[in-house]
Amino acid sequence: MKGSFEHWFQKDKVGQATPLAFDHINGNRDSVNQKDVLLLGIDYQNDFLENGSLPVPNSFSDVTNFARFIYENADAIDDIYMSLDTHATNQIFHPTWWINSQGEHPKPFTIITSKDIDDGIWKPVFFEKESIEYLKGLESAGKKQLMIWPFHCLQGTFGSSIEPQLSNVLLAYSLYKGRNVRYIVKGLNPITEMYGIIKPEYSNEDSSNAQLIQELSEYKRIVIGGEAKSHCVLESVKQIVEGFESINHKDYTLFILEDCTTSIPGFEEGTDKEYRQLAEKYPIILTDSSLKL
Repeated sequence: MKGSFEHWFQKDKVGQATPLAFDHINGNRDSVNQKDVLLLGIDYQNDFLENGSLPVPNSFSDVTNFARFIYENADAIDDIYMSLDTHATNQIFHPTWWINSQGEHPKPFTIITSKDIDDGIWKPVFFEKESIEYLKGLESAGKKQLMIWPFHCLQGTFGSSIEPQLSNVLLAYSLYKGRNVRYIVKGLNPITEMYGIIKPEYSNEDSSNAQLIQELSEYKRIVIGGEAKSHCVLESVKQIVEGFESINHKDYTLFILEDCTTSIPGFEEGTDKEYRQLAEKYPIILTDSSLKL
């Protein structure tokens, strides 16, 4: 990519919009639609920045490192996929979905279990039967407990958009390579959480995105960064390798850029252990943004 990294990404303006004069970008369009390296960015959205509604520590640094990785490896990156956590106000993990006997909604970061429902601590405001079934399904499947999150990534808001400086780099990449960045919207089903990009945390029916797994399987190397390491990135990695296993796809390597992702506080130790276990079982390399493709 032509021009300095600082031309495309203003480090002192992370979280702020600084539009590009993109009409002056000269392209280096690929003549062959090669599919070797895919860069997957997970939920680099404004609400997950350090000044967002659901802040992830070190997110300014994470997004800067990820953007620089694009800049330094643009010629080798064949495609970029970016996921967008996207929600409505009333969803099962938002405060408005639940109420207690005093008419109060749970505070953010409250855990709600099926026992809480049985004990009369919380009651669903919407879809009572389905909500209780969902809690029991999470527990029987050994998934993360339902946590109430602050309102975040609400559809149509600034918080749901990709961090603006990274957006500038994505635009520059797209024009330079003649490739559109693919955006994957997830999280609009009101009765489920959807941390991973392939499927919700729990569902009574098979709602896996089989087409996306098939698309991802066309790449030999998938490089991953995003927020948060403990939730949406971790679940996406697990769902990808499990999806590949389900179609008997083995010719791939996942690279996790550990300086481009950070855990929600309190989840660090368990998260790092899970990544190490995954790397022992699957072709996963834990690395950082100094990786050269």
